[in-house]
Amino acid sequence: MRPSIRAVSLIAGAVLTAGLATGCSSSGGDSGPTASKTGAPAGDLAVQPSGKSGKTPITIGESGTYQAVDSASGARTQMSVTFKDMRAVQASEIHATKPPKHQYAVFTFTVKNTGDKNGAFHPQKLKWTDGQSPEQPAFTSEKSGSGQNLDTTYRPGQTVTSDVVLDMPGGSGALRYYDGSGPVSLSFEVPAD
Repeated sequence: MRPSIRAVSLIAGAVLTAGLATGCSSSGGDSGPTASKTGAPAGDLAVQPSGKSGKTPITIGESGTYQAVDSASGARTQMSVTFKDMRAVQASEIHATKPPKHQYAVFTFTVKNTGDKNGAFHPQKLKWTDGQSPEQPAFTSEKSGSGQNLDTTYRPGQTVTSDVVLDMPGGSGALRYYDGSGPVSLSFEVPAD
């Protein structure tokens, strides 16, 4: 009689294991929200989007997050930046008021406050490096004609997509964004021409 109890226990264990494996499967008709490419769920659920931080460069089409810190109050909030596009331009294409020191490039970003307090993004804090030479400021006051200003304070949930014109000292490298005086908040990979 003992062998048949053992057989029943093994069969029951196999059925339970199969049931659990099927329930955890990523295929099938799960009707719950699914994650999008940016890590945010589909539907109306509000969660913090996942993204890269300052240590891993963000490439075109990817997003990264950082903690924006209000210098006056010390309040922190989560900000998300998506690197939408980059293109080299001639000064005449953007109706520049002065010639570039090196080469103008237009970067398109989407900035979103995904936190619960006001937070800022300041593109003038972007610095370029090729990994060998010292970081250099790249921001210009030139405009691309996109009409919106990314340099602002964002209310919770507020999103702006716009361009930033940078004067790039070199080809490939990285743009580094510093929210404050601390370490790199975000890093963007600048592709070769």
